[in-house]
Amino acid sequence: PFLVAHRGFHSIHDRSDVRPLENSLMAYEAAWTNGIHLCECDIALTKDERIILAHDENFARLGMDPSSPLCNRTVRDLTFQELMNC
Repeated sequence: PFLVAHRGFHSIHDRSDVRPLENSLMAYEAAWTNGIHLCECDIALTKDERIILAHDENFARLGMDPSSPLCNRTVRDLTFQELMNC
């Protein structure tokens, strides 16, 4: 059987300071080195038509400043630069 990881190798049960950020290169590399065969990811298109990996509709859960109004707007309504400021 093939093992598939959703958003890479991370667990919400791990300490947040040691687990890789979901949908990051580190999360996918951790999955592959731990025997996961395939990694599934979610993609989204920003307002300026840049492709990003994003599971949620916005960055309120993962943003550096979750209280920022930018982090609470949908990915498709933000430019890539605006997302980088979340």
